[in-house]
Amino acid sequence: MTGQRLREAGGVTGVLAAGWEIFELISSLAAACAEQAADLYPAFMFARSAAAGGRNAIAFAPSAPASGAELSRDPDLPAGDAGEVADALAGLASALSVRLRAAAPLAEDDGDRVACQHAAIDAERIAGLLAGSD
Repeated sequence: MTGQRLREAGGVTGVLAAGWEIFELISSLAAACAEQAADLYPAFMFARSAAAGGRNAIAFAPSAPASGAELSRDPDLPAGDAGEVADALAGLASALSVRLRAAAPLAEDDGDRVACQHAAIDAERIAGLLAGSD
């Protein structure tokens, strides 16, 4: 569902809104999965930190939605072990990075452009930390 929102996001504002939601999801799931898989604990915690950085970059974007799309409840863990969840989050973060990089040059405001670029770096960091973790 979150990935679909990202694919359907239109314009810089839409990508920023989807990015906020994805970073929130990654942060929440990384915290939950870290407790389940001691061997992946560092990767999940570093990914959680990068997700907070990406979310914060988006929060300061002039075109960011007025109220951040906080997750209404803790998300249910996807089926599979923590390694499979890590791979799924890595794929989502990678897709987010691509969309943010594509949105950056379209931004009319320098603040939006910088926010997209910084959030893309954090999304890439997450993808690198979590890819191939199973």
